[in-house]
Parts: sequence; structure tokens; C-alpha cells
Amino acid sequence: PTNDSSLKLVVAMPMLVTVVSVGLSWMCAMGLEPTALGVSRQTFVAGGATLMASTAARATAAQKIDPTSIKATLGGVKYVVTKEGTCPAADPTGLAGSCVPKEGSFCIIDYTGFLPDGTVFDTTERKGGKPLAFRLGEKQIIVGLEQLVSQMKPGEEVEALVPSDLAYGSKGVCTDDGECLIPPNTKLKYFVRLLRTAPAAG
Repeated sequence: PTNDSSLKLVVAMPMLVTVVSVGLSWMCAMGLEPTALGVSRQTFVAGGATLMASTAARATAAQKIDPTSIKATLGGVKYVVTKEGTCPAADPTGLAGSCVPKEGSFCIIDYTGFLPDGTVFDTTERKGGKPLAFRLGEKQIIVGLEQLVSQMKPGEEVEALVPSDLAYGSKGVCTDDGECLIPPNTKLKYFVRLLRTAPAAG
């Protein structure tokens, strides 16, 4: 069990990170080969090793979180809001579906994922990176992030701790050769910013 009073979350910041692909970790977790993205297994392993070894990819700032500010999803993702979000001026009540994401909503986020030691394993905020777009409920991202985003408003920024069973579980993100970008049974830390959400067409 996590002691809320000692929960530490990494403060994310834009940084240059050597990654193979923003979507590579998701693909591997779903049992797809890295070659599905046009990336060789050797490149995947080399890229993962670079990430794990790079001191430049480590977050250097951590802050102790006030336990009274910690929120949680029903599934157990713990998070704190570091910047409040708001409904768009054109949809102040959220009735048009552009405020709080719902099942089937299209969402666009920026994020940075950290291993427990602070190593960045994936980020949209690297040089040349682009926000991640997905449809909520379609399992295009890990369950923990889906739960988290479903409770956010546009412009909101959060720092979160995702249990391993809501991330990559007992499989982690590894090649058949045993090289792991994310080891099995690893709790992950995330910085997430919801940029925009919109209802599904129709």
C-alpha cells in the first residue's frame, strides 16, 4: 500500500529524450512487434538501452505532495492537479461534449512517463514531438491514463502515480530477448496535460 503522506511525484518539464517512437511502448504492450512501426528490433533495444542509461532523461526535481490534495480514480490511479482546467468558452456547461471527456470522446494530450527512479521512458514534449490523440474507451492507451483523462478538463495538468496493473502489468514492455524499456510489475509516474476533447461524431 502507498503511504499518501510520503507520496512523491516527479515534476515534469520539457526535455530532449531519445525515444524510438511516442507510440512504441503502447504497441509493444498490446503484443505488436516494433516492426509494425517500421522500427527494427535492434533499434528498439538500442533506443531502450539509451533511455535507461541516459542521465539527461532523469527528472531532477521532486516535490512532496500534500496528502489532502491527492485524488484518485475508481481504479486506483492517484494524482494531484497542478493546474486547473476549464470548460471552453463556447461550451461552458459541457453539454456539447467539449469539457469533460466521456466514453468515445476524442482526446488530445501531452504527457511524460517516468519510471520509479525518475527516468523518462516516453514523452510527447521532446524536440519534434507531437501531442497524442486517441479515442477514450478504445484501449489505445493504458487503462490508468484512460481513467485519469476521463476526470480532467481541457487545460488541466496533473501528476499521477499509475499502479502496474493499470499500466503494463506483469508483461512490462520487453522484447523476446529480455530487454525491457519498462520492467514487469512497475508502477509508473506521469505528467499529463489535457489539451482538448471533443465528442465522437454521430
